[in-house]
Amino acid sequence: MRIAFLGKGGAGKTTTAAGFIQYMRARHPFVLAVDADVNAHLMSALNLSGEVKQLGLHFDEVTDYLRGQRTDLGDRPMIGTTPPANGSNFIKVSKNDPFIEKYAKIEDNLALLTVGTYQQEDVGGSCYHEKLKSLAGIFHHMLDHEDDIVIADTTAGTDNVATSLSFAYDINVFVLEPTEKSTQVFLDYKEIAPQFVERTFVVGNKVDGVEDEEYIQSRVGTDKYLGSIPYSANLKRFEQGEEDAIHSFQMEQARAFDNVHQKWRERKRDWQDYLDRLHKTFAWDCQRWYSDYYRCDMLTGIDKSFSYEDVMRVKTTV
Repeated sequence: MRIAFLGKGGAGKTTTAAGFIQYMRARHPFVLAVDADVNAHLMSALNLSGEVKQLGLHFDEVTDYLRGQRTDLGDRPMIGTTPPANGSNFIKVSKNDPFIEKYAKIEDNLALLTVGTYQQEDVGGSCYHEKLKSLAGIFHHMLDHEDDIVIADTTAGTDNVATSLSFAYDINVFVLEPTEKSTQVFLDYKEIAPQFVERTFVVGNKVDGVEDEEYIQSRVGTDKYLGSIPYSANLKRFEQGEEDAIHSFQMEQARAFDNVHQKWRERKRDWQDYLDRLHKTFAWDCQRWYSDYYRCDMLTGIDKSFSYEDVMRVKTTV
């Protein structure tokens, strides 16, 4: 199951995502984290160091791997929304998965995939959606079970709606400050993507007392509110270099995270609905842009016999 953290820039989205990742690491044998934010600060928030592979720089390499032995594409290229087929390569949420081993930063029971940020050559000629294509392909070829946990720190605002990642996550958690501008991001999302409101919730951050909590609830609805993370002196101390202070801050986060965890446990994915959405999005992408761009019919002949449930059943028994 996949959880995305969203919110206005500066609301504490990355810090909250990192906190929830650490919360789940203490309760789960393995966690796959994804930094899908253009600012790419999740690695430092998790106190990891070293080099990471930026998936946004390896789209062709990633799609070559995902293509596997499928025969329905012929010599046509894959795009981020190309649905999987019989013969595709798939990714399991495991530190021993070949793709995870190659592209993730792994430490103990945590693996981190990083989309990456802008490079000098991107300036003036590229948008972040181009880099997110690699991540879209990865998620659409990921065979995660109900007990698997994938946690993503996403781009700020409502940008996720503009890609197929909009339906790739099972739960969306908006991190909101008790301000009009911060809570408006959630309200904008509800208006733009009403089909995903059912799976979307809110955690209050930098909450200073009952009035702040009630303000956020009045804006987003009490049914969507999963809890509050306080405006914390412990976080300030940690950011000033007192590493032990993070443990006290994590205890302050735990109550809200308990509720997020419960929503994760309650959620069940409809794989057929997921595949139907992917086929529709792929068709729209091809008709709108990619068939003309590649000067070929990208849509005809795509394997429609594929079923996530079938391939998961086979992979589980092998």
